[in-house]
Amino acid sequence: MPSFGAILEHVGPFLMCLFRLSGLFVFAPVLGSPAIPARVRALVCAVFALALYPTLPEESMKPVAFDGLSLAWAVAGETLIGVVIGLLAALPMYAVQLGGMLVGHQVGVGLANVYNPALDTEADVIGQFLLYMALAVFVAIGGLEAVFIALASTFAHVPLGGFAASDAPLDLFVGLTASGFGIALRIAAPVMCIVLAETLAAGFIMKTMPQMNVLSIGFAVKIIVAMIALIGSLGAVHALAGDEVARSLRAMLEWAGWFGTPQISAAAGGGA
Repeated sequence: MPSFGAILEHVGPFLMCLFRLSGLFVFAPVLGSPAIPARVRALVCAVFALALYPTLPEESMKPVAFDGLSLAWAVAGETLIGVVIGLLAALPMYAVQLGGMLVGHQVGVGLANVYNPALDTEADVIGQFLLYMALAVFVAIGGLEAVFIALASTFAHVPLGGFAASDAPLDLFVGLTASGFGIALRIAAPVMCIVLAETLAAGFIMKTMPQMNVLSIGFAVKIIVAMIALIGSLGAVHALAGDEVARSLRAMLEWAGWFGTPQISAAAGGGA
């Protein structure tokens, strides 16, 4: 039976492993959702840490110094690894939601935001719909599994407490963010073009037939036309979201395995 001192030596490394996992529950899709109670997320994080810790390389299980400054720096670095992986996985979700918000703003339904008590926030209707569709794609293609695999693979390359701020994949973030803005515009483009055509047509009608009150029916017509365009483009939006989610997950796994080599950064920038 192991002695108390031998068990105590594992407390520090286990806590570092726990903090690295806890970063996932900040931004990672589904895992970081406020709809999941904080106690449940903490319990899930602790269970995964208990399952993952025995598989760590032996060199990672070194006793951790418990002086204030070094411990705070180690905790921040470990948490940052999980935060980075979760944010890389979540960027496509934000891009798809931004596309839906652009559509809602152009159509006019953005004025009718809906309060979501589960998330404690106001949400654009179309943006929320496209966000849930992107989340379904993320789960369907194995995004949750990829997130945990990416985090587990970091232990083979970065020992506990060995992460530095210079290891953060800034170029990868810039590439995926730029790509996300492009995805948002491509999602909103069909509806925006249809709305532009409808606005021009309403303007011509108003000039040629002044007796017709176009403003009284134009808003309803705009919403109907935009919804038809959005429904017609859902297949393309689904494929576009799937490609972006898969590309982001590949970049995340590559960074977790090689920690942001120039090839990864170049690939992210080129895909943008």
